[in-house]
Amino acid sequence: MEFHHDTAQLNTPHIFNFAECLHFLDRGYDDCLYTIEGKAVLKPLRIGKEQGLIKISPRSDTLKVERIAGELNLTKATQYVTEWFDLKRELQPFYQLLDQHEQFSWMSTRYHGLRLMGIPDLFEALCWCVIGQQINLTFAYKLKRRLVENYGSFLKHDSTKHYFFPEPEVLAALSVESLRDMQFSRRKAEYIIGIARQFVRGDFSKQQLQNQETYQQMVTQLKTIRGVGDWTANYVLMKSLQKMNCITYGDTGLQSAVSSIMNLDRKPTRSEIENFFKPFRGWESYLNIYLWRKLS
Repeated sequence: MEFHHDTAQLNTPHIFNFAECLHFLDRGYDDCLYTIEGKAVLKPLRIGKEQGLIKISPRSDTLKVERIAGELNLTKATQYVTEWFDLKRELQPFYQLLDQHEQFSWMSTRYHGLRLMGIPDLFEALCWCVIGQQINLTFAYKLKRRLVENYGSFLKHDSTKHYFFPEPEVLAALSVESLRDMQFSRRKAEYIIGIARQFVRGDFSKQQLQNQETYQQMVTQLKTIRGVGDWTANYVLMKSLQKMNCITYGDTGLQSAVSSIMNLDRKPTRSEIENFFKPFRGWESYLNIYLWRKLS
């Protein structure tokens, strides 16, 4: 990794394709927490008390990370990008598994270099899961934008507001009715405010979750949170803690992709999904991501 004032060159792994990662980020859902500009992505970052706006773009075998606004520490910014793009993971073992099975082998070519695009902020990941429960993605992103633009802070650059996800302290102080006015269901409003209050009180944190010894212990701890079931727990562990053995049971997109590959005319059962993923033990999260990619 090389630094030059406001720019860093971040080495990328052998199996990496920025265009595939950008495609996953830019699926037409109007995300309000980053901006796609041509072949680059702009991302506002708040790390501790520092905040800034970075621009990430590809070079031949590196990613160029530019600090274009704010006073954010560039080393911390590159660490965030490394986690966001899951750059430390060696994907060759996963690709070898794909190539061993005819029904999956095409993925290693068609989606070559796609990475598990994370949500490093656990609070954001939990809230996003609650927002997306039992509604289509288009409406979920609309609700997310309303929440962020009403209660998140922003950094202004070239007359454009770049938003940060609302802080737990802000959402913890809300009333249920304030979210109901933005078309959140009463239950979702209660869940989000409840999660925020747990974070404010220190009852829950990413560090506490990471301290659990096993995946099952992490799932169990997450499910103590009101509004968190199997789907949310697995999504959060996959996207925020980068656990590799997660399957988003109950996810309609996953069910659709599995049904298509299995040539079913119905939704697969949980048992069928478990058997479907068995050959990819230890890489379930990546297969999950590649199946989602199949839908777009």
